[in-house]
Amino acid sequence: MSSLIKSIFSKNFINLSLNQGVNIVATLIYTPFLFQNLGDENFGLIHLALSAIIILTILVSYGYNLNGPIKIAQSKNVNEENLVIIDILNLRLSVSLIVLILSIPFIFFFTDQIFRQILLFSLIILFTEALNPLFYLQGKNKILPQSILNFFSKILYVALIILFISEYEDAYLANFFYGFSITLLFLLFWIKYFTRDNTIFLVLSLKKIVFNLKQNFQFFLSSTSTHFTLNSALIVLSFFATNKELGRFTLAYKVAFLLRMLPVFFIQSALQQASKFNLKSKDAYKKYISKYFKLGLITTILIAIVTFIFSETIIYIFSREKIEYSSKILSILGFIPFLAMLNFKNVIYLLVNDLKSILNKATFVTLIFMLFSSFILSYLYSGLGLAYALVLTELFSFIIHYYFINKK
Repeated sequence: MSSLIKSIFSKNFINLSLNQGVNIVATLIYTPFLFQNLGDENFGLIHLALSAIIILTILVSYGYNLNGPIKIAQSKNVNEENLVIIDILNLRLSVSLIVLILSIPFIFFFTDQIFRQILLFSLIILFTEALNPLFYLQGKNKILPQSILNFFSKILYVALIILFISEYEDAYLANFFYGFSITLLFLLFWIKYFTRDNTIFLVLSLKKIVFNLKQNFQFFLSSTSTHFTLNSALIVLSFFATNKELGRFTLAYKVAFLLRMLPVFFIQSALQQASKFNLKSKDAYKKYISKYFKLGLITTILIAIVTFIFSETIIYIFSREKIEYSSKILSILGFIPFLAMLNFKNVIYLLVNDLKSILNKATFVTLIFMLFSSFILSYLYSGLGLAYALVLTELFSFIIHYYFINKK
């Protein structure tokens, strides 16, 4: 049994590594391509639209990314599993249609014609979230299919933007191709699933959909804070900065966000084994976590130092321009992975002990701090202020998680 668990863990670790590797390589290709072909203003606008749509996908996913895998794992047979899938897909597709219909009139309130066009074509991402099979794959512990879907969707996306985006006016295609690439792969996945054993996809009644909405409301609330914290920064800055400044901030922010995924990767890699050690031996758990923690701290502090010293070079590689503003932002944001890594032990502890209420509380308080500090500092110092606010938010997150853990 021990060797089997180790084998599963090793496979998941490798697949997660490949998944992250694909995301990093794809980002390194399309970020400079889009910035150089669309210009700094449109680059900022496509990511502003992307942030807004991703926040709307909170409504579409409706918390099933949290309890969907549990429902799948607890299914006693294939028929029960199919009913869970049909329930989730029906609810998500219904909500995505409602959000789409309600969003279109609001989009026309924006005076910037280019931004309106980008937003309209970004709405396809709602269906990307609706068809996301991650809840099923996690519930079945199938990480490899997730990696395969991610790999081919990224290849398709990169190919489409290289073939069809060449000038400023093509900005509306960037998010559309992003959503189209993933949606197409997810759709093919579900077609294959439902035709596998001649499984019938049923359209549920309105009464059943409303029942599912009520039943999953708490999980919906739990996922809201995290989504807002990760995706509201550019929306806040858009109130206080020009499109040009927003675009140049976004360039540095994209690089920093890529680096910010490193602590997340450490958590994903350590979590399964940490859960086992936590049940068997507290000493073994502490030693295991300490090793990961030390490695993470060393890695992220080196990244912070390299980013601080070579920020101008990094920005030049992405933009083929010397942009002092973006370089300065990146030199500040480069410390975020290190500060996020400080919270590693806290997050692992809360997850392995199933202390979701404390985790949700800490995440919500962090969101409030992030929004408050971002608005104040962006108003006073624009992009530089937002950069400092995001750094302070990571430090605050560590402190508040530590406080709630020791208060319980």
